[in-house]
Amino acid sequence: MNKIIVVSLSVVMMLSAGCATQRVTHERLHGVLWSQTSVEHSIAVNQAFSVAKENAEKALIDSSWSAALEQTEGYENLKPAVIVDVDETVLDNSPFQARLVSKGIDYDHALWEAWVNESNAKAMPGAKEFIQHIKEKGIKVFYVTNRVIEQPTVENIRKELDPSVTSDDVLCKKEKPGWGSDKSSRRELIAKDYRILLLIGDDYNDFAFLDKVSPEERIEKSMKHIKHWGKKWILIANPLYGNWEKALYKYDNKMPDEQKLKEKYKYLKEKNI
Repeated sequence: MNKIIVVSLSVVMMLSAGCATQRVTHERLHGVLWSQTSVEHSIAVNQAFSVAKENAEKALIDSSWSAALEQTEGYENLKPAVIVDVDETVLDNSPFQARLVSKGIDYDHALWEAWVNESNAKAMPGAKEFIQHIKEKGIKVFYVTNRVIEQPTVENIRKELDPSVTSDDVLCKKEKPGWGSDKSSRRELIAKDYRILLLIGDDYNDFAFLDKVSPEERIEKSMKHIKHWGKKWILIANPLYGNWEKALYKYDNKMPDEQKLKEKYKYLKEKNI
């Protein structure tokens, strides 16, 4: 989507709403600026890692504690580990998102690959300190990501977060047969040899696989694991993108952008029900 289309979308929405004027902008502008400039973002992420640090120490001394639904019987004496997502969890890709906003486009895969190959994403607030603390406690850290470019990702993590990280610690999408967007098989593999103390991520699928369900179903299913949230499962807020957004347009990435925007507007609530 180029800038001309962005303008036309604004005009369409202006006409449909009967407004006299409407600014031409980008859907991700506020999210990027919140991530890059607000103290609230920094505090929220630091707060999440502070909770994670405290809970990891509790989990370490409680051998019955496991955060992974994939953990099987007999895990109590396994070595401890935590699993973290990468993008918008421990690495900040807001500069890439800013490039999309500046170009007036929604997403471009070539631009994303170029960004990953730069290995220049910075650490999320509090992420490096959390990882250092965890490793000092003798807890293994695994990075389970749906990136498909492994070596630049390992280099980026090594530079910004974890100098001793190896490629064996970073489990990428498509790295092995059966490793798709669903991270369950990778969590299952780790859980064979480790007791998983915490799961940390910015998308529900970093904790349990939901598949392509509606926004309403996502909320309903999340309630089944309410006891895990904020304890064994630590969520990092991401207002920029994720399955929460894809659910609004039924995960149809090929849907014309104008139609995606219309589908999103359907979910706006002007009254509390």
